[in-house]
Amino acid sequence: MYFLFFRLLLFKILWFDFSWCAVSTFRPFSYAELYVFGILFALVLSTPFVFFRKAFIMWITDVILGCLFVSNLIYFRTYYTAIPLSSYGLVANMLDFSSSVYESLRWEDGMYPLSTLAAALLYRKKRKAEKETSQTAPGRLVIYGCYMLPAVIFASLAAALLLAKGGFKKAYESLQDSYTHTCGTPLYTIAGSLCYDYIRDREVYTPETGRHIEAWLGRHAVSPGNTMMPESRMNCIIILAESLESWVLERTVEGQEIMPGMNRLLRDSTTFYAPNVLSQVKGGRSIDAQLMINTGLLPVDIGVYSLKYPHTFYPSLAKAMKEKHGEAYACTLTADKPIVWNQSVIAPVFGYDSLVSESHFMQDEKVGPHYRHQLGDVSLLRQCAGKIGSGQVWKTGANLLQIVTYSGHFPFTLPDYLKEVHFSDNIPFRMCDYMTTAHYTDRALGLFVERIRAVPEFENTLIVITGDHEGLADMRDDLCRDKAGRGVVSETPFVPFIMLNVPPALRSALQRQQDAFDLSGAGMRYKKVMGQIDIYPTLLDMLGLTDYPWRGVGRSILAPANKGIAVNAHNAVYGDATGISAEDVRHLKEARTVSDEIIRYDYFRHK
Repeated sequence: MYFLFFRLLLFKILWFDFSWCAVSTFRPFSYAELYVFGILFALVLSTPFVFFRKAFIMWITDVILGCLFVSNLIYFRTYYTAIPLSSYGLVANMLDFSSSVYESLRWEDGMYPLSTLAAALLYRKKRKAEKETSQTAPGRLVIYGCYMLPAVIFASLAAALLLAKGGFKKAYESLQDSYTHTCGTPLYTIAGSLCYDYIRDREVYTPETGRHIEAWLGRHAVSPGNTMMPESRMNCIIILAESLESWVLERTVEGQEIMPGMNRLLRDSTTFYAPNVLSQVKGGRSIDAQLMINTGLLPVDIGVYSLKYPHTFYPSLAKAMKEKHGEAYACTLTADKPIVWNQSVIAPVFGYDSLVSESHFMQDEKVGPHYRHQLGDVSLLRQCAGKIGSGQVWKTGANLLQIVTYSGHFPFTLPDYLKEVHFSDNIPFRMCDYMTTAHYTDRALGLFVERIRAVPEFENTLIVITGDHEGLADMRDDLCRDKAGRGVVSETPFVPFIMLNVPPALRSALQRQQDAFDLSGAGMRYKKVMGQIDIYPTLLDMLGLTDYPWRGVGRSILAPANKGIAVNAHNAVYGDATGISAEDVRHLKEARTVSDEIIRYDYFRHK
């Protein structure tokens, strides 16, 4: 039975590698490590059965391994990494994202229970044959020999491969570039990924780390981007629209305008629009976007900062406003529960005075799949506007509000009565659902802006609308290849960055940068690529907070020093890098490492 069990484990390990690589790249199959560590992992998992010879041990191990593989594949299809070690204690949080879990399942995931069932039938057949023919199972010495010899051989090969690359940590980190960043888990197995997470979590702050951070920040230092602006806004409302991508703006499909309300706003003379904002989130998704926009820091390399490092000191937009205005009030409003992504802890850490969450809203317009209904954007934003108008979340003096929407959450499900656009069967159903939901969110945003314009403080309020991250994940390639999606769905994960009610003086201030800005239409546009990390310093400039000492690891797009390129979470460069030095590109890529160190080691407390 040992040989049956070993083959079953090895099949599941290699099938996991195949399923993982089908989403990313099959490059790992050209490395010896995939086979050596895969076989070694199967041998290690076989150990309890070899020594105790109990069938139930075999089946328990097999089922646990299958669940582990499927859960990591589901996670990988959205985050392009294995589940971090620190996240295994947060299984209960998945209840709030069950819709995404179910929709991320693929047909190949069925091979895990099917292979277990096939092995069980073979096991039963073999046991029956042994009883009928009075065969005896191989003796312990035979089993030990068949186990120990391969274990020694493959352990030795694994050690040799690691030593040749300078040890496990160096070998794993050598894969952290834009082409091989997904290869670590299939090459070194799930166990290898968890070991690497553990090693990273054990690292501590050293003077050398501090010098590395300060040297990078010293090279990054630049004067404020738009100090010549004669006026700025005192209040700011930031709307993080769930999974909103830029391609649905100014887009008509089958004669239907997807976001007509926002399109009208883009033509307003006081609107600033940057359509090419690279999504730079990692494992935290929405909460990562809040990190970048509020603190100017990139997400940590492994895990989610709000769960692993919630008590790190973060300079922030809210703190900058309070430093300048004294009595500034900051509030986050979300349709989610406070526990999701640890928002109840992170909000005050970022300087927010209040968190208005799910229980503070009437649940009168539910969207999403039947197993996770959530408050829709139209009702959420209507109620937020009401709370602003009544003064519940708006105080005398400066105000910063952050509103986090939900409707665009995968799998983009709306009840039929809320659908106002309908597409033919020629459109892939996922693309259809995404556009239908975007149209619904557009209506919510339009109604919100209309109501806020009636508030007396509107004249001194900047409204920011942006997507918290891209929404199509591993669906993008298939939709771009589809006849209906080709040329419609963007091949790049860009989100919009829109500022409404910007000071009229901004247009004249940008006249000197005609290569970066399009000022020919009614509105103003940034033509180049920017990263989400560039939003924070841009808002500092727009809100007149240029004296705040922390300007983040990005660049204000209003500053001539901005290069017009951005780097994603895996070090791939987006935008036109012509004329940009290799040193500048390296500096941009190193921002993620520096930001990770700032958060992990609580740099600002050591400073």
